[in-house]
Amino acid sequence: MNKRELELYIHIPFCARKCAYCDFLSFAAPERVYRDYMDKLMEEICGQGPNFQEYRVSTIFVGGGTPSILPADLIMELFATLSENFDIALDAEVTLEANPGTLTMEKLEVYRQSGINRLSIGLQSADDKELKYLGRIHSYDSFLKSYQRARQAGFKNINVDLMSALPGQDVHSWKTTLKKVMMLKPEHISAYSLIIEEGTPFAECELDLPDEDTEYQMYEDTAGILAEYGYQQYEISNYAKDGYA
Repeated sequence: MNKRELELYIHIPFCARKCAYCDFLSFAAPERVYRDYMDKLMEEICGQGPNFQEYRVSTIFVGGGTPSILPADLIMELFATLSENFDIALDAEVTLEANPGTLTMEKLEVYRQSGINRLSIGLQSADDKELKYLGRIHSYDSFLKSYQRARQAGFKNINVDLMSALPGQDVHSWKTTLKKVMMLKPEHISAYSLIIEEGTPFAECELDLPDEDTEYQMYEDTAGILAEYGYQQYEISNYAKDGYA
């Protein structure tokens, strides 16, 4: 029987700390809440599975929040539940969002055992001052350590999230971030321009944001620099090596 294609998104709302620009459903919570949420999530997966028997899952994306903040055993349980209730293609792309500072070798090994074959690591900037302004919990050095651990654990498909038009950022700083990340040769880059959303801490501040011309130059530089390193732009904010779109 030829099954229809299905893509799954799984949301994990927990973070170590809410970033100043973030308007996603995410929040800090005590670890006891993790188990309660995951139990309900897996209950929902079991309830929905029978409705999709004629589908085969081609991609799974676990986003947030910070999914990598969860203990490794909860991620293992989550994917065991998904496998029991959905027909997942053998070549499915299975992505987990991860933040530097939350990745350990133990977690990475469990991810691999659970069937996760792609990581999306939220760097945003290679400048520690910019990271601090954004409210990120990591430094560029801690990102490098997380990235290296992921490679050591056998991950051959990694996306790095970057963000331009940050408060106080100029074209030179943005180019430096791009070139530093290029040296690591990730398979995919997501490069977003900062948008100030209502209800976020940034929306209540007077920010020293780049002007419109500078922001446009950053966008142009992104496409130009990434093309030099073999990345093709296939969506407005997404760039990939051949075969990794």
